[in-house]
Amino acid sequence: MPVQTSAVVTETTSEPAQVREPESVFPKYKYLVSAPVIQESTDITKPATFYIDGTPIKGKITFPEGEGPFKTIIISSGLYGTLGRYTKKAKRYSKAGYCVIEFKFRNGTAPKPYKDPKYLGDFIYEQVKDLNAIIDATKYIPQVDQSNIYLYGHSMGGLDTAYAGLMRENDIKGLILVDPSFYALKRMKFEKEKTLTTDIFPIMAKSKMNVLIITGTKGSFGEDPHNFDDAMVTYPNSYMVILDGADHHFDGVSGDKVVDRSVEILHYWDANEKPD
Repeated sequence: MPVQTSAVVTETTSEPAQVREPESVFPKYKYLVSAPVIQESTDITKPATFYIDGTPIKGKITFPEGEGPFKTIIISSGLYGTLGRYTKKAKRYSKAGYCVIEFKFRNGTAPKPYKDPKYLGDFIYEQVKDLNAIIDATKYIPQVDQSNIYLYGHSMGGLDTAYAGLMRENDIKGLILVDPSFYALKRMKFEKEKTLTTDIFPIMAKSKMNVLIITGTKGSFGEDPHNFDDAMVTYPNSYMVILDGADHHFDGVSGDKVVDRSVEILHYWDANEKPD
């Protein structure tokens, strides 16, 4: 497997795919992105280090068999999710032919003693910036099919993914939102950054992106299911999967079902068809 060692650095500005109304404010991120370093390994999952402004972001890339380029899924973890939390799912996706990128947000380590972020708005702002940088870094990975990049977000990572998807509609093929924490929009406080709007539903209503929302019958962790109803009504091209018996963690058999069902939906999207 080729190892990316290029030191080329480019400047990237992440902006909305189209002009929005004044109340629909998104940050215009500026950062430097260099090629990730991918370590050789006998495993299909390779340790990888991404860079934003020279700062490392630890990650993993799981490659399917073959030369590629491959359809690619970028996974954003739940709040303080550990690196490797989704590797089992990544390997299952790889069997279906997808390359999968996992990474750990730079602010993604839980404080001790544990506490939720005081300024959740600033916290999400930084995570969305990291996710944008990972998206931009894929251009250095020849195994990634740039025309077929999907974003997967779980819990708080689902909120990050919703933001990045709306910002990058021209770059992203679709979203897989697993119990996305839309409830957090009402709790986002800002100390420094106030350019990340919490009113994203009007923007979602104008999105042309395919969106899959997955939840379970055992309920979400602090989630109001009616927020999913609102999202389903708001996103023009959305589809919901409710997994019987699944809780917010989606581990074990439930995790396998998340992968298998989402792969089915992605196949519909690839054929420009609506899921049954």
